[in-house]
Amino acid sequence: MNITEREENGVTIFVLEGRVDSEGAVDLDLALQTAVSEGKNRIVLDMAEVRYINSAGLRTLADILTQNKEVGGDLRLVDLNPKVQRVLQIIGFDKFFAIYRNVNDALAGF
Repeated sequence: MNITEREENGVTIFVLEGRVDSEGAVDLDLALQTAVSEGKNRIVLDMAEVRYINSAGLRTLADILTQNKEVGGDLRLVDLNPKVQRVLQIIGFDKFFAIYRNVNDALAGF
């Protein structure tokens, strides 16, 4: 998994590319936990290039969302592949995560 990070208007944006499988989830968890430990609790994940996510990846997303919400932040998902979006719908995560079409829409909501 390839993860790039940038800041925009006080929001940390991660662009994810690849599979969020067991190995990718470890990389994602490390990147997100590092950001949270640095006080970055307004996070957007651009997932346009993510074609697969498993339970380890979903657990990572849920953990970070919970941590950020506890301190007044958020974790927003952007540009989900239809297969990934369907997984989130099946397990009900679409009710907990704010999902946006693009990064600009996600940033406008902060």
